[in-house]
Amino acid sequence: MSYKEQILSRLILPDGRLCLAFSGGSDSLALLSLLPPSRSYAVYVNHNIRDAEEIRREIELNRRNAARFSIPFKVLTIERGAVSALAKKEGIGIEAAARKLRYEILEREDADHILTAHHLDDQAETILMRILSLSPLYRLEGIRRERGRIFRPFLSIEKELINAYIAEENLLYSTDTTNSDVRYMRNYIRTFLLPHMSIENKRLLSSIALNMQVINKRSLPVRMKKGFSFMMGRSDFLSSTPLRKEEVFYEVNRAFGFSSLFPRSECLEAEREIREKRSFVCSRFYLRTENDEVRFFPPHVNIVMDASKSFTWNNLSYLVDDPECDDKTLRIDFSAISFPLILRESREGDSIELKEGRKKIKNLEKEYRVPYCFILEDRISIVAVFCRLFGKRDRIAKRLLGLSGRACSLKETKTD
Repeated sequence: MSYKEQILSRLILPDGRLCLAFSGGSDSLALLSLLPPSRSYAVYVNHNIRDAEEIRREIELNRRNAARFSIPFKVLTIERGAVSALAKKEGIGIEAAARKLRYEILEREDADHILTAHHLDDQAETILMRILSLSPLYRLEGIRRERGRIFRPFLSIEKELINAYIAEENLLYSTDTTNSDVRYMRNYIRTFLLPHMSIENKRLLSSIALNMQVINKRSLPVRMKKGFSFMMGRSDFLSSTPLRKEEVFYEVNRAFGFSSLFPRSECLEAEREIREKRSFVCSRFYLRTENDEVRFFPPHVNIVMDASKSFTWNNLSYLVDDPECDDKTLRIDFSAISFPLILRESREGDSIELKEGRKKIKNLEKEYRVPYCFILEDRISIVAVFCRLFGKRDRIAKRLLGLSGRACSLKETKTD
């Protein structure tokens, strides 16, 4: 049996119109050569992160290869600098940023399925990379054969067989020079670790991924309402699997802007505090549990306001002249304010002069059983303390009591 016949006997292609993400490398070229021309086309994504002449030669070779197999071909270009800008913004590597933008542009294609040429060795690389980078256990599901419209026909086929087929058919492919840069963990694993692994060991890593996919599929995710804070049901969380609990903390960690791993010890501590219905302060978020509701709040808020104007920041809205105000809404006379105003989270040592006397904010938090408060502060002192956001009571400084002020509130909008 020829190498082509061996691949075809194991190749899985979905129905409908197929769009191939075609880099021009050996793997995507092998897949291109096996596609049905009547319902397939190829797309090359130019990330604009390599030498322009190298990209030009690569595109021309890809165009010839596509024509050889009667597959329509087109080029999509990402704006120069967009990859590095995204990497800097999200605190991720260049490869991860390029991959994210590539999938975004491919998802706009009018096709039933978007094919990629990931194979068995790619799956083994992914699992090894996640193990070595101490990724959470639920991430060991690796690469899925199908996710939305993305489909990977080669996922169970080993790289050795693809290379043998390429040589058998005398196919000429392009080589991305960045693939040889071993500063990237994936390239390091590909260069120094995978060559020493047998096909059986690679299949073993693949089976770990398949088993984890089954576990994740059978365990329902914990539903969360997202806004400035994150909210979930305590009973839903406690009844979920350990993997799903861990996923919750990592999702919150990412949403609050942390790219580094969330400490596993804090995962366990946070779970214990939720079980005991207590508040919890850790390095990445503030957590409050009350009845069956668990709320996560970001740890860093410090917004300077030069005037008494409404604003929205990360789904947190400070409203002046709130149309939905009630008799409990704070009223602030801005003529008595010494600008600028600062909205921030409470800190150790904060205090406010209330009608009943001066009170430390930390004592107020203990009384209200909240992890922290939002403070409104001018040049003179703390003007107000916002706690209704946490289901408690807002407080205003004594020096502003009795003045005819404008209705001011702090509210949160949520998205599922």
